[in-house]
Amino acid sequence: MTIDFAALKLLRYPGKHAKELRAWDAADEYLSDFLAAEASVVLVNDAFGALHCAAESKQAKAIYHINDSWCSQKAITVNARQQAFSRCAGQYADLALVKIPKSLSLLAAQLQKLSSQIDAPLTLYFSGMQKHVSNGHLDAIKAQCAEVEYLPTQRKARMYKAVLNPETDLNAQLTPFVVPIPELEIELHNVAGVFAEQKIDIGSRFFIEHFDRLPAVNSVADVGCGNGLLSLAYHRLHPAARLSLFDESLAAVESARMSFSHNAPDALVTITHHDGLADIEQKFDLILINPPFHQQNTVTTDIALSMFEQARACLNPDGELWIVANRHLNYQKDLKRWFKRIESVAQNAKFVIIKAMK
Repeated sequence: MTIDFAALKLLRYPGKHAKELRAWDAADEYLSDFLAAEASVVLVNDAFGALHCAAESKQAKAIYHINDSWCSQKAITVNARQQAFSRCAGQYADLALVKIPKSLSLLAAQLQKLSSQIDAPLTLYFSGMQKHVSNGHLDAIKAQCAEVEYLPTQRKARMYKAVLNPETDLNAQLTPFVVPIPELEIELHNVAGVFAEQKIDIGSRFFIEHFDRLPAVNSVADVGCGNGLLSLAYHRLHPAARLSLFDESLAAVESARMSFSHNAPDALVTITHHDGLADIEQKFDLILINPPFHQQNTVTTDIALSMFEQARACLNPDGELWIVANRHLNYQKDLKRWFKRIESVAQNAKFVIIKAMK
């Protein structure tokens, strides 16, 4: 049975602010062809629930997920017709469908995690749009899997079939990347898949150079915290501040927790896997954001605009929002929707630092 994805009326999360973007692509459609009726299936990196809903349409016995993204989990929950989101944790499965992620290290880590949870060989199907799939992805698949088979490309969607064997070394694990930041006298500890996992993000570095201009406050939110670099930098200047970190990437949350544990174990910090400040009732004196302008492989400002709107709701009356962003995105214009006072604090050839107040 061929799935009519348009008829499913799938929604992206967060909602679209500008472009008309679909919640599925040809790779999702191709992968759905391999779903067997009444099978138990593991779905890896299902972006907005397209594969989940396809599995439901084919009356899957059980559906389990491996997914780094809180926003993807929310989209799956919103779009699912029957079965709720359930994480893969060693349950029996007949096959796995893998949307190939942008990060090679995340793909390797996910395959290693899955191999540690199975007790018999498992058939996997991998797909992604060919412009986003590199030889490195194929090498990562071959390094973890056996019997790798090329299947015909359809509508610019690549497809590989492979067999994943159980992990025999139960102590095997990927070593986090350690990135020294000499100017802060810290070392970031980054797990596979976190943004800028093997280097310091240049936008964050530019932002930190101007942290002496940030106000000294009691409560700080770091939205889209990544590995926690901005919060660690603020903590060095203002160790008594209460820090609340939020990121929709589980890899980011794990990295931030490790980085604080190694560098500032006594900091007053909470780190939460969540869609920014959505539905957060707490108010903050200062909010820091280095917003992404990609969601998976799609260039979009949806996430950033959602962050700005959430920030306004969570700022104290005299609180300040500070943003570092690529200059060409012209967020000053967007911020006027929610803030009365907007100031460009500093800029270079690539980035701008913006302060906004109610």
